[in-house]
Amino acid sequence: FSRRFTKTRLWDICIAHGCTTWSNLGGIASAIYGEPPSAKDRMHKVRVVVSAGMPRELWTPFEERFGVRILEWYGTMEGSAFAFKPPGVGPVGSFGKAPDILEMTILDEDDQPVPAGTIGELVGRPAGGSARLEYFKNTAASDRKTRGGWMHTGDMCWRDADGWYFFAHRKEEGGIRRMGEFIPEGFVRRVVLDHPDVVDVHVYGVPSRTGAPGESDLVVAVVVGRPEAFDARSLFERCGRLLERSHVPDYIQVVDELPKTASEKVQTRFLAAALDTSAPGVYVRPSAAV
Repeated sequence: FSRRFTKTRLWDICIAHGCTTWSNLGGIASAIYGEPPSAKDRMHKVRVVVSAGMPRELWTPFEERFGVRILEWYGTMEGSAFAFKPPGVGPVGSFGKAPDILEMTILDEDDQPVPAGTIGELVGRPAGGSARLEYFKNTAASDRKTRGGWMHTGDMCWRDADGWYFFAHRKEEGGIRRMGEFIPEGFVRRVVLDHPDVVDVHVYGVPSRTGAPGESDLVVAVVVGRPEAFDARSLFERCGRLLERSHVPDYIQVVDELPKTASEKVQTRFLAAALDTSAPGVYVRPSAAV
């Protein structure tokens, strides 16, 4: 047993205790998938992984490798916004639909509904009612959070024509835009994770060196098995072969471990603060990889 998440012992613990399910949060799935294949991948009794944040590009490979099904869900601490997608139902990558007791929709910057396929802020409320929230001694913040009767989640999402919801990025993070298009970091993560030296990865953006407003340079922070033998050029070349030009990382940042919260969410701000192109372990993309 471990009081903290341990990617190297997760399957050992599941096997020892006969676990039939475990919960995925934040970067747990990427870390587990990044471990070398082992006979233990299928020796467990786990049937369902209850997940909040399974990367779309990792979803099917994860199920196939470990012999599990993914039950994806979404929820907020404040309530009024909740959705779930049972295993085998709906499109891969979606976090589901709201139950009948709740209503959810997507709004633009003017709090107007957007059409299917358009990214906007996810909002929710009780069916037929209004969202309620009271911050301690902060009426203004409470009113902003529940304006129009909706609970504003701060999560930028979109839904398809059949009403299935998908996560894009947090509102304050703005997404990763490069060469005029938003980068779905899951594609980059999958390609990097499949490199034999990489055991964990986080993809994030920093302000572009060109100074173009809203544009980002792309960084992949990686934990590698043997830092002294890591060949950054081989990873750049792999990305150049398998990714579109706009998706090839500008920087590879080798770290001992990814800084994470107690719920396994990667703390991007610490990685960005430590990014120094003159420091050991930080590699700049060669022009040949573009």
